Amino acid sequence: MEFRQNETLREFDRLNRQIEGLYHEIAAARGLSDSAYGILQAMLVLGEGCTQTAVCRYACLNKQTVNSSVRRMVQDGLIELRQGEGREMRMHLTVQGERVMRERVLPVERAESEVFDEMPVEDQQAILRLVNRYLDSFRRKLDELEAAR
Repeated sequence: MEFRQNETLREFDRLNRQIEGLYHEIAAARGLSDSAYGILQAMLVLGEGCTQTAVCRYACLNKQTVNSSVRRMVQDGLIELRQGEGREMRMHLTVQGERVMRERVLPVERAESEVFDEMPVEDQQAILRLVNRYLDSFRRKLDELEAAR
């Protein structure tokens, strides 16, 4: 089977994998699974008492992954679930979870924020604009492929 990928796209894919790999290394070095780190990162941004649904959307994790990871994090004493409206469960850090957040997640998130803030605002906006354009186009193309099946 023959396939020739655009060199620029190949580099873009490689950079995406490097970012994913970097986050994997960050999580592993801190004794956390990738999903646990992503959940804690989302909780840091979304705030105390966020829902699993909000975490799924923010962290781009599927519901099953978040659900099983949250169960493990509850067992490990990092978070607790409290009843919200209706069947909704809200996630809250325990004392141990706050310590893990403060010592293992917050420093990395601050470092990443500093790196991004060092870039000119125009570059920050360009990254977002171009990646969003790429994602929108890719989603449209995938929709076309699915419609043709």
